[in-house]
Amino acid sequence: MEHRVLFLPDNIEVRVADGTMIIHAFHKAGIPIDAPCGGNGTCGKCMVNVIKKNGTAELKQACKTPITEDITIEISGKVAEHRILNDGLGGRYKLAPMIRRVNVFAEKAKLGDRRSGWERLAEAVSSVTGISAAELTAHPVAVSSLCKISDLCGQRPDVFLFGNEVLAVCPQGSPMYAIAFDIGTTTVVGYLLDIESGKQLAVSSMLNPQSSYGADVVMRAKFALENGVVTLANAVRDALNAIIADTAKQAGISTGDIYLISVVGNTCMHHLFLGVSPESLVFAPYNPVIRHGLVLNAADFGIRINSLAKLVILPNIAGFVGADTVAAILSSGMDRTDKLTLLIDIGTNGEIVLGNRNEMIACSTAAGPAFEGALIEFGMRGAAGAIDHVSLTGGKIQYSVIGGQKPVGICGSGLIDAIAQLVMMGLIDETGKLQASDDTTEASVLSGYIRRINGKDAFVLVEAADSGTGSQIYITQKDIREVQLAKGAIFAGITLLAEQLGISISEIEQVLVAGAFGNYMSPDSACRISLIPAILREKIIPIGNAAGEGAKQVVLNADEYQRAVTVSKTCGYLELAAHPKFQDIFVDSLSFPEQGQ
Repeated sequence: MEHRVLFLPDNIEVRVADGTMIIHAFHKAGIPIDAPCGGNGTCGKCMVNVIKKNGTAELKQACKTPITEDITIEISGKVAEHRILNDGLGGRYKLAPMIRRVNVFAEKAKLGDRRSGWERLAEAVSSVTGISAAELTAHPVAVSSLCKISDLCGQRPDVFLFGNEVLAVCPQGSPMYAIAFDIGTTTVVGYLLDIESGKQLAVSSMLNPQSSYGADVVMRAKFALENGVVTLANAVRDALNAIIADTAKQAGISTGDIYLISVVGNTCMHHLFLGVSPESLVFAPYNPVIRHGLVLNAADFGIRINSLAKLVILPNIAGFVGADTVAAILSSGMDRTDKLTLLIDIGTNGEIVLGNRNEMIACSTAAGPAFEGALIEFGMRGAAGAIDHVSLTGGKIQYSVIGGQKPVGICGSGLIDAIAQLVMMGLIDETGKLQASDDTTEASVLSGYIRRINGKDAFVLVEAADSGTGSQIYITQKDIREVQLAKGAIFAGITLLAEQLGISISEIEQVLVAGAFGNYMSPDSACRISLIPAILREKIIPIGNAAGEGAKQVVLNADEYQRAVTVSKTCGYLELAAHPKFQDIFVDSLSFPEQGQ
């Protein structure tokens, strides 16, 4: 027996077998659903509004609710409501793009001249570029319209070259675009660029649809091992195509005029996009299947742009430090500076790089999910309704909410603000224990918000009457522990990288914090909870989506790809889990500073 499932407001309809879990109906419909635990029933974040045939509506957990009749599901959250970081350093690039335009004189064929159209074109390109005609290559499709175009253009067509390969023969002045992608574990961002001017024409982003199969790379790798890689590969490729279509619409261009695409992402995202099993990342020694950079045909991966377009994949550094970190190094310029630099990208995964032009070393920490809201009772990503900043002053709780509406949860930046304030007030002790205080009038008043809820100690941020859900929003003792684990891993990583380079943390001259969480977090709060060593507070500089900027640099300057290859080869890697001191330093890093420090 089958049942109809109708998704509103988009009127998407699928039919599923009796007993199918609601989450699988989402998958079949191609609709993302927030399921950080991968549908294992442990996070409670996949709640959906289910309307039955009799008209009654009820909130149900999608991964635990079987479909036994025709139902309608109302989806209130939209991808566009999420605050996705599109901006980066916005630096100026020296334009020397991977694709170049040459205008040539294409001599017409004459009776008695046995040269083919390709031979004549190759000779014409050679005369302009100095590339030997014998070294030039082309797909037959690229030169199939040579005769017609030469007639239209008075024998002077434009030729688009990628290295020694002819990608297109076009009328003079034909447009030529590229698109650069940062495939994050949580979000995907695409930047449409005019290759020749370097101008960014449009930007578009969306949540990574793979999130429906798990919040982090470990869960997705596990899904791929159990179910094959095709589902996850197709999900992210579909996301890229949706972003391509959207940016093309924004800019008023044809997707057929996009000849180049660059992609960066962490090593797992890199493998899943390519359709490579991430099995080697799941088991020790956690080495990637592919680490080097790749230049491929975009059409082979279902990317709907020009049929002969090239796909450039930046190289990885190691199993858990990927091409996105390489791109961030490029855009930050830390491989070219004498300043001792700490680069931290706190996303769903946390990558850290320390060094300068002389030496760099990187590590990865399992720090991100808590800051993305995945493991937090009322945690959520940075979307409309999320508390993004918190202040406890004068015995009152003050907060700001993305979108200015009533709060429905708390995102990472708000979470560390709240915990930092509670630490400062003495309402969280050094061990992370939530405790009442009567030391000061202010702390004593705030102690009234520490309550026993569902058998757990919690600090109430928002009373039920003031929330957008009609329920209290609070931070539990477990939430505090999750933040301790995340911040302890990052602090330990920084400590061990400094030790590896033989420097003290005080010698670090600048701290570049990349990624959405880093962009919105308060440096004061980060240092207050020892996420970042307090001695570095005045050296913290948010740099936005540095990975996306690096992806753009590569398509706008061919030398940047070679620079990326060099970075991936020369940057060292520290496997924290294998370091003999890691466990001890990690445990020491779990504590919070004492009140007043």
